[in-house]
Amino acid sequence: MASMLAWTLARREHSCVLIDADFVAGCLDLLLGVEREPGLRFSQVDAPLGRIEGEAMNHELMTWEGVRVLPYDPWSARQPDWWEVQAAIRALAEANDVVIVDAGQGGLIETVPDLRSGMQVIAAELSVMGLARAKAHRSRLDSWGCEAPHIVGVEPRGAPRGRGHVGIGEAQDYLTATVLGPVKPSVNLCGDVLEGLGIRSVTKGSRKAMNLLADLVEQAIRSVSGTSHKDQ
Repeated sequence: MASMLAWTLARREHSCVLIDADFVAGCLDLLLGVEREPGLRFSQVDAPLGRIEGEAMNHELMTWEGVRVLPYDPWSARQPDWWEVQAAIRALAEANDVVIVDAGQGGLIETVPDLRSGMQVIAAELSVMGLARAKAHRSRLDSWGCEAPHIVGVEPRGAPRGRGHVGIGEAQDYLTATVLGPVKPSVNLCGDVLEGLGIRSVTKGSRKAMNLLADLVEQAIRSVSGTSHKDQ
């Protein structure tokens, strides 16, 4: 979802960076099919005194579909310290319109100030278990002082027809919040990712939700225009 949002914003002529801060699963470069491209990885980030020069870092990143990417390879890399994550996000935010951070299960948000203050997006599987997890994560975000998150409903993969799926209306009632979507599974997209071909476009079943989410990001960009920090 983070990748498709970045793709959408890049098509709207925003300079956009996609950061893989999922230090448990990671592998964003594999997901996008750019694992062999030269470029900086998170394990190579050096932040002396907690500072990095944004434009210099921009030039070291690999590029996918007009989006700069900072990936993390969990099998071969040390986990960055929180101040290194903070420094990378802040530097790239100074040099780009938008920084999108895949924070995995979200535990890193508590320890990184720029993540706590940024716009939060939850991908919520439209199932009983998925919505329960989304509600729990929203409570954690609230306890960390984050703004109310935007929620995107994702239809579960592999569910039998007519079973295990919760509609958008039911999801909104349960979460007492607006839920964008749904994002629908794509067999072709799944096949491309599994074969290392990456994401070649925003699929038809995801396009509406991604456009609505991109609209919200652009509203956030406009609301902070003229200040010293970009939207994250």
